Amino acid sequence: MSKKTTDATNFDVKKPKPVDKSALRIGLKPSPGFKAWLSDMHASLAFNTYNIGKLFMLGVDEIGQLAFTDASFRRSMGISYHNGTLWMATETQIIRFENFLDQGQTSHGHDGIFVPVGATTTGMVNLHDVRASDKGVYFVATNFNCIGKLHPRWSFEPVWKPKFISELAYGDRCHLNSIALEHGVPKYATCFSPTDGFHGWRELARDEPSGVVIDVQTNEVICDGLHMPHSPQIYRDTLYVTNSGKGEFGKIDLETGAYTAICEVPGFTRGITFIKNYAVIGSSKPRQQGVFEGDDATPLNIRLNAEKIDPQCQLSVVSLATGKLEHTLTIEGPASEIYDVAAIPGIQRPLVMDFESEQILTTFRPTRLVL
Repeated sequence: MSKKTTDATNFDVKKPKPVDKSALRIGLKPSPGFKAWLSDMHASLAFNTYNIGKLFMLGVDEIGQLAFTDASFRRSMGISYHNGTLWMATETQIIRFENFLDQGQTSHGHDGIFVPVGATTTGMVNLHDVRASDKGVYFVATNFNCIGKLHPRWSFEPVWKPKFISELAYGDRCHLNSIALEHGVPKYATCFSPTDGFHGWRELARDEPSGVVIDVQTNEVICDGLHMPHSPQIYRDTLYVTNSGKGEFGKIDLETGAYTAICEVPGFTRGITFIKNYAVIGSSKPRQQGVFEGDDATPLNIRLNAEKIDPQCQLSVVSLATGKLEHTLTIEGPASEIYDVAAIPGIQRPLVMDFESEQILTTFRPTRLVL
C-alpha cells in the first residue's frame, strides 16, 4: 500500500455510537390495499435502514396480516437477492444469508428462514450497493471510488473506477454509490458529481444538479443533471433510477440519455426492486445533519414544504403500466431512512436472524450424510 493511501485512512472513519435496542420499536402503517397486493404477488420484501442498523423482512401470513421480522447489523446498507441467497453490506462486511428451508417447507409458521452463514470483511470502505449474479458479488466501495468484487483472500478486488478518478486511493471524491448489472456484470453506476478532489462532490450536491449515470463498460456519462441519484436498475430492458434529491422515481432513455420522472414520492428516494408489473421504491426522511439537511437544502424539501406534506420513511408501490403510486407502507418510529429494497419471490412469511439471535443457537442445516 502506498504512503499516500496509508496517510488517508482516517477519512470518514467514525466510530458509531452504540444503539439502544430497547428503543427500537418499529411501527408499520400500510395503506388500505398494501397487504392484499403483497399477498397477491406471492412474494415478500427485504429492506433495511442503516440509521438504526436493521434488516427487515416483510410478508403476509395466512390470515392476511403482516408478517414482520428484523435483525440487527451495524450500518446495514446494500442488499441483493439472487438464486435463493441474500447478500447485504454492513459497516465492514458483506454478509451471506441462506434460506434453511426448502420450497414447500415451513417452520413455526415461516416458509423461509434466512440465516447469516458467511461474511467477507472489507474494512470500512464505505460499502453502498451490493449486486449478486452467477458471475460474482459486486459492490460499491465509495471510499475508494470504485466497484469492487468479492475476493476469496483479500478485502476486495477493484474492477472499475470512473475515468475522471485519477487514482485508486482512499477518500470519497465523487460519492459513487450504486450499480446495475447486465448479463451478470456491472453495466451502470451513479455518483453525485464527476469530481476528483476529496469530498469535491459535497460542494456541488446542494447547489447544482450534478449527479450522473455512467456506462461502466464504455466509461462514458450517459445521463447528467440529476440530483443525488441512486439505485439504477435494469428491468425489462428499461433503465430505472431514483433522482433522490427531488424525491423522484424515473427512467433513462438509453438512446438519448434523457431522464424522465415517472412519479414523485414524499421522501429521499433510494432503493428499487421489481415484482411483476410493479416497482417498489424506498424513501427516507431528510437528515437533520449532512449533505441534504435543512428546509431549503434540496428540491425535495422545497416541494414538500410548498405542498405542506410531511416527508416519510416508506415503501412505495408504483405501477409500471400507469406510473401511479398505488400502495404504501409507512415505517414509524426510530427508522428514518431506507437504503435498499429487495423482492423475495415465492416466500411470503420469511424469518431473518442476526449473529446474536437466540434462535441461531439451535438453527442447523447440515449437508446430507454421504457414506
